[in-house]
Amino acid sequence: MILRHTLTVTPLGDLTLVALGEDLVGVYFPQHHPAPKPEALGIWVSPADSTLSDAADQIHQYLAGERTRFSIPFALPDAGFRSEVWGYLQTIPFGEVTTYSKIAEGVGRPRAYRAVGSAVGSNPLSIVVPCHRVIAADGSLSGYAGGVERKRRLLQMEYRAAKRLGLKSAEPDLFSGF
Repeated sequence: MILRHTLTVTPLGDLTLVALGEDLVGVYFPQHHPAPKPEALGIWVSPADSTLSDAADQIHQYLAGERTRFSIPFALPDAGFRSEVWGYLQTIPFGEVTTYSKIAEGVGRPRAYRAVGSAVGSNPLSIVVPCHRVIAADGSLSGYAGGVERKRRLLQMEYRAAKRLGLKSAEPDLFSGF
């Protein structure tokens, strides 16, 4: 299997999509922090690559508010505690948010909220594994690998789409400061 990547143009900037075999293994923003190492991207391929094209299509549908879940196959590295946190991120419903401390409690390490923050920040599948749905305990936005403004835009889009679809979503006043 060959590690490969391409770009897709989105309203949030050009996303770098990375695949290994049929699995999506990376979604990175421009100026992603921390930036992936070049060897983590593999070779550049055409956007027509079937796995990467499917991923791009689903991300575009999500950003348009037409998709609430991803069905593309993806793989995360086995990273111990970080894997537990990434698994928890996948349980946060569309249009809802949680906090680092609630995730720490959810993975059975209530005092590990800083380690949770580190794990959330190292999520290689931005958007697909919804790390943008994690906020500070005081309700403010905190760091995001793609930048806080992108996080704000993702949360606003989800709130509007969830409301339009009649789904439960975060309280509107939470989004007033965004």
